[in-house]
Amino acid sequence: MLSWSNYIALGDSLTAGRDDHGPDGARIGWAQRMAGMLSTRTAVPCALINLAADGARVSTVLEQQLPPVGRLGPDLVSVTVGMNDISDPGFILDRFADQFGRLLDGLMLPGATVLTCTIPDIAGILPLPAELVGVARQRIREASDTIREQAAARGFLCLDAWSMPAAADPGLFGPDRIHPNASGHQLMATLCADLLLGG
Repeated sequence: MLSWSNYIALGDSLTAGRDDHGPDGARIGWAQRMAGMLSTRTAVPCALINLAADGARVSTVLEQQLPPVGRLGPDLVSVTVGMNDISDPGFILDRFADQFGRLLDGLMLPGATVLTCTIPDIAGILPLPAELVGVARQRIREASDTIREQAAARGFLCLDAWSMPAAADPGLFGPDRIHPNASGHQLMATLCADLLLGG
């Protein structure tokens, strides 16, 4: 069975664990939950270094989070990014695609498994004026297509949340309808662990 011991998580507030708090108030997040699942299911302790930050865009991950990864020698890396990019009124798909491609190129590390994910189709549950729902859905779809295609081109794993209607269940999200609640983080952790371990 595959196993991982040195896991580095990159990305935005999703991976930083926003809206998923333990009894002591500290954030947990899907990445920490997944590390625990992998440790249990493989019997190999999976240590997590979480570099993700609230508000991060692909440029943030590329410029601030990626540089230390190589010297940390991970055997597993995850990256979730895109939602803050598409929320920008000045979003340009080609620029996002170029930056995301350079980010993934920087993660082509010897012996490392790389995992990313598309963005679920949450346009319908976002607190948006009706006339902007279509714009939001188009941007989510375009960013997700880019993420999926670029991951496939490099042989990286991609959880295709865009293609999972259940991933946009309002019950999985916190009050802002953008960030998953504890149940949403738990579901993502389970899906990603299953993807890594082949079911």
